[in-house]
Amino acid sequence: MIIVFALLALVVLVAANWYLWRRLFRDTTRGPGLVRRAGAVAIAGGWVPAVGALVAERAGAPFRLQQVLAWPGFLWLALSVYLLLAVVAAEVVRPLLRRLPPGPGRTASSPARSAIRRPRSG
Repeated sequence: MIIVFALLALVVLVAANWYLWRRLFRDTTRGPGLVRRAGAVAIAGGWVPAVGALVAERAGAPFRLQQVLAWPGFLWLALSVYLLLAVVAAEVVRPLLRRLPPGPGRTASSPARSAIRRPRSG
């Protein structure tokens, strides 16, 4: 039974991190590049000290090592939870904002494309 719980927790964790990466990095950039890779490294790399802090605490590692791993590890845990909550809350508000009438600089047909400026040719 514990294996099923651990697999379920792992699936939820991976799905939440993928969703954060998708909404924060993939959906805000034009294509694959340095920003997307940096976002993937930041999200995946943040879990290294988090898991390290949890393992060091359970394994009875020296106190100094626990301190070094705990600050960035538990800070990342809190930051990832708050990021996920903020992105999910923004998803709730997003349809309401799309109903607003277009303002200056926005067209009714494509509100997302109005923010992208492309150089004029010719």
